[in-house]
Amino acid sequence: MNGEEVVVNFNEIFNKVIDTIKNSQDEVMSMYESVHNECEKMRIDLENFRARVKFLIDEVEYLEKEEKKSKQRLASISKNFHNQTEEQIRQAYEDAKCIQVKLTLKREEEKNIIRSRNDLEIRLKKMNDILEKGELYMSKMKSVVDFLMGDLENVSQKMTSLEGKAQIGMEIIKSQEEERRRIVRDIHDGPAQSMASLVIKSEIMNRLLDKDIELSRDELKNIKKILRTTLRDLRRIMYDLSPTSLDDLGLIPTIERAISDIEYENDVNIGLIVLNDTKIMHPLVRITTFRVIQESLNNVCKHSKASNVKIKLDINNKRVAGIVEDDGIGFNMDCDRLEGSLGVGFMRERASLLDGQLKIDSKIGEGTKVIFAFPNKEVNDER
Repeated sequence: MNGEEVVVNFNEIFNKVIDTIKNSQDEVMSMYESVHNECEKMRIDLENFRARVKFLIDEVEYLEKEEKKSKQRLASISKNFHNQTEEQIRQAYEDAKCIQVKLTLKREEEKNIIRSRNDLEIRLKKMNDILEKGELYMSKMKSVVDFLMGDLENVSQKMTSLEGKAQIGMEIIKSQEEERRRIVRDIHDGPAQSMASLVIKSEIMNRLLDKDIELSRDELKNIKKILRTTLRDLRRIMYDLSPTSLDDLGLIPTIERAISDIEYENDVNIGLIVLNDTKIMHPLVRITTFRVIQESLNNVCKHSKASNVKIKLDINNKRVAGIVEDDGIGFNMDCDRLEGSLGVGFMRERASLLDGQLKIDSKIGEGTKVIFAFPNKEVNDER
């Protein structure tokens, strides 16, 4: 395969990835529009409720005045009882009773409509908060999409000068393509599904509002829970894209943060031992070290069923070496699991690009070890 064929193939992959990203972005936008339309409908309903409340308040005030008049009339009849006919007395009592019944019904209707109005105001506020968060998510997603497209375009420009590096260039592109697809799946299966669920739950709440207030409150709690999960998923996706703390805080604090997040979300205990913490000579070596540890921990959570993980890291002037060891179920090294694992292939490829080594050792029932080492030196970025 020559350089020109590599570029042509990459352009086809590039177009497919861009189409997938744009389609996912359109799906999220569509869900956002649905929530926005639901908010507009709720605003109209709220205005109707407010008008109805004002009307009922006026009716109640009118009936209260009529009730007062009827009581005064009964008091007058009581004082002049002998001067009133039986029909006049009966009619006065019936009129007073009728007004009392109407007033009682109107007060109850007023109480119910005010409660419904208040609940709708709370729902609308929650939905507005959802819209604000949705706008924030859309902005973040746009940044993610711009990053992905810009990154792919940058790779495309570099691919035109590969010639003798065509094969390794294709491997880089394949890994990037799979990584982009993973991100799209994460967005689709996480925040996008959550937004769809919020739309459905808002419809359910609208139907339940006048029937079951307690169940409506439960739905509000579920919406709040979904929002928290969506926010956490987006933060995780953006953090996976670019752990900015690597530049701000350094490698070890970033690893410690990742460990804290994983321990919080999974039932696993992770220990970190740093034998030496010499300065890493190049950012690519630093990010590769972090990615290998991150992918190893992800595999532990997904597959190993481990309770404990030990990470040993030794950074000296010549090399960066580490071991990630778990006490999980392990697996048979003779099977094709490693060959079919994108994550393992990704780690090995990163190690190879740095002239490093990565080895995986595992036995059924005896856990798994990921052992890696990279030269701690300046790296030629022109790939």
